[in-house]
Amino acid sequence: MEKDMELYQVVYNILVTQIEFGTYRYADHLPTIEEASRFLQVSWDTVRAAYLRLKHNGYIDLTKRMGATVKIAYKESEIQQHIRDFFSVRQNALIDLSRSMRPLFSHAQWLGLKSASPQLLDEIDRLAMLRDILPPYSMMQHLQRIYGALHNELLMRFVWHTFMFFQAPFLSIPTNLKNFPEESSPLLTMTECCRQKNWPELRTCVEHFQQELSAALCRFYDDMNPTDTKDRQISYSWNSYKKPSQICYSLGMELLISISRGDYEAESFLPSLERLAKEKQVSVSTVRRTLQLLGNIGATRSVNGVGTQILPLEECAKNCDFSQPNVRKRLLDFAESLHFLALSCKICAKDTLSTLDALSRTRWKERLIYIKQANRYELVVYISLECICALSPSRVIRTVYEELLQQLFWGYPTRNMHGDQKAINAFYRPYYDSLLDSFDRGDSEGYADQLEEIMMYEVRFAVEQLVKLGIREAADLVLP
Repeated sequence: MEKDMELYQVVYNILVTQIEFGTYRYADHLPTIEEASRFLQVSWDTVRAAYLRLKHNGYIDLTKRMGATVKIAYKESEIQQHIRDFFSVRQNALIDLSRSMRPLFSHAQWLGLKSASPQLLDEIDRLAMLRDILPPYSMMQHLQRIYGALHNELLMRFVWHTFMFFQAPFLSIPTNLKNFPEESSPLLTMTECCRQKNWPELRTCVEHFQQELSAALCRFYDDMNPTDTKDRQISYSWNSYKKPSQICYSLGMELLISISRGDYEAESFLPSLERLAKEKQVSVSTVRRTLQLLGNIGATRSVNGVGTQILPLEECAKNCDFSQPNVRKRLLDFAESLHFLALSCKICAKDTLSTLDALSRTRWKERLIYIKQANRYELVVYISLECICALSPSRVIRTVYEELLQQLFWGYPTRNMHGDQKAINAFYRPYYDSLLDSFDRGDSEGYADQLEEIMMYEVRFAVEQLVKLGIREAADLVLP
């Protein structure tokens, strides 16, 4: 249970929110553990831990015969104050997140629906017409099926995290449901577009629903008149790991980034275990597990009596132990992050480029010029994404892209599989020239189109290489 502590806390918090919002009132029954597990897409143990904490903190009675029953009777004035307090401190983050839904999710949701089998479309229709479960739980069921069709676990974790932060609390307020009348479910319209293979109209419906959800949130804030909480705003954050408590992955990523940027030169040695533990403020055992991981992926090797040596990039693949489960999972994280970026980069790039001021345009242009100076044209992909991460007007998109870009470093063992630098430059130079030309002409749409095209190639190439290495799950990722 301890290793999943973060997850159970999220479930606990959303259930507390629903009780305090009056979604569940005094003497109401919460879903059974089995139902809540299915609704929220978590394990029985996670729900049980959340329910036990609710009982311990006095929110519910929990018995085998009666199940979970709310034991707190809030007055209507208290409920309204709970709602106001909750949304006031999250106003900036929620509005930003709602406006980021279209750039981050619209292509992925469109592709998930487009890829759905006839049986899955029927299942989505059935869920859309259910009236015996709460709307937020119904939405989670839809999201799991639509995005699950893409077979990207990392993307699915982000969808779940976003849902728990935004849609679950927002749709737990009954008055907010008036914005989404049952008789005109947008999902039924979307599934009909799929059956008719009307893909342009499907994309329009997907984007319209996401924009309507954002507009409904903004109207909610206008009507609520939130309290002034400028100094107490809760920011949006996201950790892509399933279990954020696994510090060795975060530390391994930090060291990999330093190696990639040349902070540690090839054939030099990392600091000692004790020194790294002190510098990074972690235990020696955590550093030891981290260095074992870096050794397994071929970035380093242990030299008896000397320490941990950085390996040259060209030796990484042959020293990588692709049979190790943790290595295979990290490489799959790399592919899934690349996939998520490919599905979102077009709109994110266009929106970012169209809002640049003169100083930001200069910063972006300097990064493009650096590529030519370094004679490493393959960097045009990473640097374009890096500029979106740094310059997007949306803090949410900056946060998400920063996390995704870090995950790309797990692909370190594949970096030398494109061939020598001459072959790499010959392939990427035309893309670089085209992107630079679009940038100089102020053609945001042209730049975004080209970036998406090359990102799709990057995903296909990565999948091909990982499948050759025996990581066959990568082949399940769905592309247009």
